[in-house]
Amino acid sequence: MTLNDAEKIVHIWGRWEEFVYGRLKHIFMSGIPESSLPFPKDTLLEALNIMVEHYRNTGDKRGVELMNESAFMIYHEFVDDEKALLETAKNINDPKWRGVIIDGIKRWQKSWITTQGDFDGFY
Repeated sequence: MTLNDAEKIVHIWGRWEEFVYGRLKHIFMSGIPESSLPFPKDTLLEALNIMVEHYRNTGDKRGVELMNESAFMIYHEFVDDEKALLETAKNINDPKWRGVIIDGIKRWQKSWITTQGDFDGFY
């Protein structure tokens, strides 16, 4: 993979993380299915490693830190699809967890509406 490819993949990953990750985390609390990632796990990790090396070589400590944080999250938050679904099914059957999930979904809606700026004072 080239540095240019890695930059594109990491850019797409960043947009995906900003808009999708938090929502999936509320539903799949114990582990998010790997197939929900914008690229295969290995591809993302390779791109992040290339960017870490690039940032290290250019003295960008913050870039290294951000790439390492993303890699840590990918390693620990994204699991085998079946494992994620089975654990989520178990959680959804528990009224306590179901309430947590529903509250999270309601917060997304409120957050989305307020961040758009079209409905000042709506909430």
